[in-house]
Amino acid sequence: MATQGRNGKIKGKINNIVYRGYRDKQVLQIAPARVRQTYATKLNALEFGLASTQAKMLRRVLCNFFEEYDGKMPVRLTAAVAECIRTSTKEIGERTLHDADLSPLKGFQFNLDSRIERLIRVRPSVEIAPNGRIQFSIPKFNVMKDINYPAEPPRFNPHFSILVTAFNFFNESVHIIDHVTFDFVNENQEVEINWNCSRQLPKGSFVLLTLALNYVAMNWVGQRTVTKSKAFFPSIVVEAFQVTDEMADKGVADNLEPPKQVRSFGDRFHEQLKKIARFKEKFNQKEG
Repeated sequence: MATQGRNGKIKGKINNIVYRGYRDKQVLQIAPARVRQTYATKLNALEFGLASTQAKMLRRVLCNFFEEYDGKMPVRLTAAVAECIRTSTKEIGERTLHDADLSPLKGFQFNLDSRIERLIRVRPSVEIAPNGRIQFSIPKFNVMKDINYPAEPPRFNPHFSILVTAFNFFNESVHIIDHVTFDFVNENQEVEINWNCSRQLPKGSFVLLTLALNYVAMNWVGQRTVTKSKAFFPSIVVEAFQVTDEMADKGVADNLEPPKQVRSFGDRFHEQLKKIARFKEKFNQKEG
């Protein structure tokens, strides 16, 4: 609504014309048209919110594993999760990481300021057996020559960490399937890593295998220290896959050990699904 001031000038809005003052002048502007979002636009926005929720759940668990990450990592991870979700054949509002192709998550690095391929010259490999047994290996490498180290003193040693995690958002649970570390002395020696994760994988879950490389040393009083350089904290998702019912059943039949630990999530995942379902139902009622 427009009003007229004591000086005779009009302020406010009449129809699509906005009256305002600028210094001693009367200025008229056309009000911007109201942008009406389409059904598809709103639905895609809600699904992106679902992707953000799932990415946040992943971060909440994995942040205890990697020590550093770049400033844009949360945004990049959400984008990778959204890319996975879009591969599902289900309708928007029903598709999640549980029925998606997880390839966009493979090779995801949490700290782009410390790309792992710049720090170690050999690549890991992963093999998954029909019963869910995971074989992880890094081929033979020279600890001194095939790894790049911080220039800062003291002399650091490489510390490899491997984590296998199974997520089930529908059950609001995460299973720490297994984890292991490998320490080597920074000297002229040839080593390799061969590790088997022989534990049951829970039905209805998907699995992420992550690898981190830390640089550690012992200070003068015998305390463990790590480098202060953010350029030497690499961590990466080496493998990501869905656990099939057949894989889970065979793991039990083969008497594989149970997961090491089980944790619970909150219900934000279900809240997002319900929000999308309510929006679709409301739209269908209007259309009907």
